[in-house]
Amino acid sequence: MSTGTETGTETGPMVGLLPDADLPDGLAPLFEAVRAEYGFVPNILRALAHCPELTAAFVPLWAEVYRSPTIGPRLRALAALGTATTQECTYCIAHMSASARRAGIAEVQIGAIGDAIAVAEVFDDGEALVLEVADALTRDPDGVTDELRQRLRARFSEAEIVNIVLAVGMYNLTSRFLKALEIGVEDVFGSSPPTPQSSAQENAR
Repeated sequence: MSTGTETGTETGPMVGLLPDADLPDGLAPLFEAVRAEYGFVPNILRALAHCPELTAAFVPLWAEVYRSPTIGPRLRALAALGTATTQECTYCIAHMSASARRAGIAEVQIGAIGDAIAVAEVFDDGEALVLEVADALTRDPDGVTDELRQRLRARFSEAEIVNIVLAVGMYNLTSRFLKALEIGVEDVFGSSPPTPQSSAQENAR
């Protein structure tokens, strides 16, 4: 049975991924709750567990952003996977591709993310706009232009805009944390999860 532990990089993660036996006091119930919901404890939490007070604050916030009904699982998954693809974060792409599939996003759509022309062909205007915002804001903190803001206002409510932008910001935070510490993908995803672009190239063959 898989434990969901990290598969490793050439150099290994910069910090240890704490096993259950070494968790600081108070984190075991939180990890058990995560395991019950997802089937394993993500490596990002095993790294974050070195700072238990931050873990205890981060997990509920992340969960609320992840579960918020304001934009629903499909748009949230697109915001997350669009961010991960622009960041070229292998860990995030593995997790967010799985979330996208659970939200009903087709493989051909997942494969299109990162290619603006392909995105326009397989997503509706609102979904394509979320992916455009994720890409623009991930590439540049000032990447959301006035023109892009106008299109967001025309398409989404204020609550939806707040949720979309916050989701992109949260996934940028986690991407940077994971990449800086070289945290590898859990073995439940396999050693080399495909990127959306590589999936599209494979489907085109």
